[in-house]
Parts: sequence; C-alpha cells; structure tokens
Amino acid sequence: MRHTIAVSDIHLCEVERTDGLWMRYRQARFSPDDDLATMLDTVRSKVSATPGDELCLVLNGDIFDFDAPRVVEGESVFHDLPRTAENAVPAIGAILDDHPAFIAALGRVLADGHEVVFVSGNHDVLLTLPEVRAVEEGRLLAAAGSAVARSRIVFRAWFHLTPDGILLEHGHQYDGYCAHRYPMVPFGLDRREIHPTMGSLTTRNLVSRMGFFNPHVDGSYMLSALGYLGHWARYYLFSRHSLMFAYARGAARTLTQLVQRRFPGTRSRRLENVLAAARETGTRLRQVVRHARLYDTPAEDRLRTVIREFWVDRIALLGLTVVLGLVFFLAAHGPLMAGAAVVPALFLTYELSVPKPPLDETWRRVQRAARRVARVYKARAVVFGHTHQPAGEWVEGVFYGNTGTWSPAFKDLECTQPIAEKRPVVWLKSDGPTGTMTGGLLMWNGAEIVEA
Repeated sequence: MRHTIAVSDIHLCEVERTDGLWMRYRQARFSPDDDLATMLDTVRSKVSATPGDELCLVLNGDIFDFDAPRVVEGESVFHDLPRTAENAVPAIGAILDDHPAFIAALGRVLADGHEVVFVSGNHDVLLTLPEVRAVEEGRLLAAAGSAVARSRIVFRAWFHLTPDGILLEHGHQYDGYCAHRYPMVPFGLDRREIHPTMGSLTTRNLVSRMGFFNPHVDGSYMLSALGYLGHWARYYLFSRHSLMFAYARGAARTLTQLVQRRFPGTRSRRLENVLAAARETGTRLRQVVRHARLYDTPAEDRLRTVIREFWVDRIALLGLTVVLGLVFFLAAHGPLMAGAAVVPALFLTYELSVPKPPLDETWRRVQRAARRVARVYKARAVVFGHTHQPAGEWVEGVFYGNTGTWSPAFKDLECTQPIAEKRPVVWLKSDGPTGTMTGGLLMWNGAEIVEA
C-alpha cells in the first residue's frame, strides 16, 4: 500500500534568542520541532510495520521562512537582502542548525527507505535555487546516514503529482499577493535573484518588524482602527519600538519596490516555465499549460488594490477631509458652513462604496482553484496549503484538502493559548494508480493521529 502524508506551513526560521514578549513566537520553546518529530516517528513506525508499504512524506510549502529576520551575533536583525543564492545558503544553514530535531526525524524517514518531497511555497521559494537544495540534501543525507537515500529526496518548485494521482501544491499561485509570475523560474530581469512578491516584501518590510504581532496569526494584525490603537497603547506606548513608524516606512518601501521591480514577464519566460514544470514532474505539457492559466494576477499588476490594502487611499482621503473640513468651518459663512459636514460624509461614502476585500475571500479563492486543478489532471486528490486553514472533503470520488499549519500560532501575545490544540495531517492511502484510495484530513493530538 502507498501512503502519502502531507504537512505544510511550519515556517521554521532562526530562533529568537531573547525571552521577552518581542517576537516571542520565534523563541525555541514555542517551536513545533519536537511535536513534529514525534508525529513523523509515529507515522514512520506504522507504515514500516507492514512489509511492502511505502511512505511519501510531502512537505507542502512554507516549511522554511526565508522572509523572517536573520539572527546575527545573537540578535534578530530585520532585512530585505536580495533573494540570491549568496544570501540564501547561509540562511538555510542557520535555520537547519536551529531545528535539529526536525532534520533528524526526516533522516529517520529516509533511512527506513521512504521518500521525502519538498514543494516550494511563497516563503521558501528560495528552495528552487540549486545551491539551497544542495545544502538541504546534504543535511538530510547526513541525518539518514547513507548516500543511497539521495534518490528519495525530491524537490518541486511548483507542484508534485504522485503515481497514484495525488496532486500536491502549496496554493499561493492562486493568491495574487503571493503568486509568482513564473514559479519554475521565479526571477526578475536579473536571473540570479528571485523576484519578490508583495507578500514577501510586506513580511520583510512591515509585518516582521512589528514584533508584538504574530505573522502566523491573521487576527493578530488584521485589526480595526480602534484595535490598532488599543494594541499600540498596550504594547508600544512604553516600549522603545514604534508601531506607526514601522507601518509607514514598511508600507512606503513595499509600494516603492513593487513599482521599481515590476517585471511584466515575457513569452519566452512563460514557455520556459511550463517546459520546466513538465520536465520536473513528468506531466504532459498540455496539462501544465492549462494549469498555469489558473494563476491569479500578481499584485504588482494591480497597484490600486495594493494601495487599498495598505490604507494609503483612506489615509490620503482622511487627510484631505480634515483640511477641507477646517477650511469650510473657518472660512465659510451661513449656509456654506454645511460643507464642513458634507466633506466627512464624502469620506464615509467612499469607505462604504469601495470596501476592502476580506482575507477570507482570498482563502476561499485558493480552495476553489483546487477543483479546476483536479479537472486538468483528472487527479484523484488535490492538496493545498498556504491558507493556514485545514480542510478535507471527498466530492464525487475526489479528495480536496488543505494541510493547514504547524506554525507557532497563539491567540495571545504571551503564547499561552494555542490557536488549535491539534495539528493537521493529510494522510491518503491507495493500492496504486487504479486501486481504492482512502483517508483524508486527520489530526495529531500530541500522542497519536486521530480523526479531524
């Protein structure tokens, strides 16, 4: 029997060396390493207990987080270093150094004769670089204790299709804020540097610099105006950190870089992308071409949406509203003073008529794409990650799943209340390409895998 196990969005990065509230989610004691290693050992033991059974462990994107701060001389340092092999190799080396339990567990999977597949996500797109893959492969072979395992370490820049018809993909290609124009060749004009998405720029320039937020929890930073005010008063007011400066500087840098680095793409690069995917995955070129047509439009092609996302339009309009309101109030007389009330009404009208799309709509769009992907390949299962929202359902004989997240996500800044007590695992079993397929979304409760 063939077992396909998938997890994603672990977001392993260099650990924070301090023990305060600032970037607490990055501290070693909150890392999922040990829990994840125990789960992998449990799965490996169950599969290996039946002679002839084989395991394909798919790490379905954002396993590593190259957009998180680096640690230099024991201090977390914010950065927006070029996304090149020169910077990525020391980064992956440092991340692996800080997560030995996870690497050791992967080594045991390989040592038992099983397969480990890495699918690149939006935060670990640098895994597409050969130099980074070489570092990862070297560490895994050392952990496995045998060079024979090399053939069982698989890297996929975009998606992976198993022999029994399971398509696994991170899913960020259907989210315009995080989509790469060409995931197989995710470079800009300079072929040595990976082209940044809006999501990557925002993480580096903005979210990661607000250490009293947890970037793995949407609710920690997707706040209302009053919510931000309360957060600032509680955590920033008496600290040496600035919330407003970090936001203003980060938003300005991100918008500027999106404009400056805009890469509209070329026909030759589009062809290179699909040819590379067909070669890497062994799928038909015609299917890959249809698959690529499902990508969402990158955010750099929709700057009005980006401006709206960063509140630039509302801040500018609010400033204009205040100025015009004062002008009417101080300079107008008689009936014209009513203009002081009309101007704020215009701002309110704009806010109601041009609503900001909720984040949940982006996640729903990603999951809807799974149906179209399944039709392209006549897949028996399609498994995404990216949204951090675990899901699993069988529809007309096809399984659609989402691997959720294993990242350190908590309801509170103090990291005392986990968002979820159980961790998602997609486990599918089959007797081969035409045999029965069973399984779905399961949960790891810290001791065993149970029904979701």
